[in-house]
Amino acid sequence: MHPPDAQPILDLLAGVRGAIPGVSLAILRAGEITTIHAVGSRGSDDAAPVDVSTVFEAASLTKPLVSLIALQLAEEGRLDLTAPLESLCGPYVPDDPRAAAITAAHVLTHTSGLPNIVTKETPLRTYFVPGARFSYGSSAFAWLQRAMEKVTGQSLENLARERVFDRLGMADSSLQWQERFEANHARGQEMDGTPVPKRRPVAPSASWSLHTTARDYARFVQLVLRAQGLGSDMHARWLAPAVRATRGIDDVLDPSPAEADGIAWGLGWGLEPSQDCLFHWGHIPGFRAFVIANRRTKDAVVWFANSARGLRLGRLVLPAILPGPHASMEWLQVGRTVQGP
Repeated sequence: MHPPDAQPILDLLAGVRGAIPGVSLAILRAGEITTIHAVGSRGSDDAAPVDVSTVFEAASLTKPLVSLIALQLAEEGRLDLTAPLESLCGPYVPDDPRAAAITAAHVLTHTSGLPNIVTKETPLRTYFVPGARFSYGSSAFAWLQRAMEKVTGQSLENLARERVFDRLGMADSSLQWQERFEANHARGQEMDGTPVPKRRPVAPSASWSLHTTARDYARFVQLVLRAQGLGSDMHARWLAPAVRATRGIDDVLDPSPAEADGIAWGLGWGLEPSQDCLFHWGHIPGFRAFVIANRRTKDAVVWFANSARGLRLGRLVLPAILPGPHASMEWLQVGRTVQGP
C-alpha cells in the first residue's frame, strides 16, 4: 500500500516506460519512509521486472555516504579534516607542489583544484590553488579514500559495512560487486537506448562504486534527516554551506567561473540554502540517480534509473513531493521532458 499522495508519482513513473526502462524510488514524509516503489524492467536487454530489491548503480550518490564516514573519523580524532592528505597517506599528484596543500575538507567541498574526471585534456594536477573556489572533483576522492584506509587500517568497503550498511539494515548495498547481486540487478542504457556493459567493481571507489536500492538509500537519508550518525556540531558542519558552487560544475579549465544561483556545497552534500534542501546526483554511463531532502519538513525523495534520461524525472516528481523552485535542476541542466528514444 502507498499513501494517497504517492499515487500521482506512481502514475508518472508508469508513463515514462518508453524512455526509461526501470526506476526504483523511495519517498520520505516527515522523516518516515512512506513509499518504496519499483516499475519497469531491469534493462533494454533484460525484460525481467524491476522490484524494490533490484540493485542499481548509484554513481556519485556514493559520495555523501563516504562523507559521513570521513566525518565520523574526524570526530574520533583519526582523520584531521584540515591536515594535508599528503601528510596522512603520502603523495597522490606527481610533480605538483600545490597538491601538497589539499586536505580532506577540500575534497569534501570540491575545492581541491583537481579535475572531476582525469582525461587527456585534464590530466591529474591542480588547476587552481586548493581552497580558492569550487569545481566538482571526483578524482580527489581517491586520495581521501587512501587516507581513510590508512588511518583506520581497513578497506573503505569494511568501513561502510560496519558504520553504515549493517547499522542501517542496508542489506542490498555494497561499494564493490557482490555475487548475490547477479540475480537481480539493473542494466543501464544511453540516451539512444544503447545498452551499457555492466560494471562490477572488484574494489571500492569513494566517488562512484556504490550499488544499492532506493529502499536502502532512503534509510541513509533518514539518518541524515534525523541528525544521527554524528554529533550535533559535526552534523551541522556537514550540512552548512562552505562554498558557493560555480555555474560550470566541473570547470577547472575556466580561470574565473561565475557563481551558480542558489547552490552551495557543504562537507559532502549539495545545498539549496533558500529551500533548506540538501541534494546529490549520480551520473555514470547508462544510469542516473538523484536524492533531495528538505531539512525543515524532513520530506525527501531518492530514485535510481537505468537510463541516461533518469535525471529528467525530477521535472515530474519534485513538484508533487517537494514543491517550489529547485536550483539544483537548473544547475544540473536537467531537461524538462522525458521523451522516448
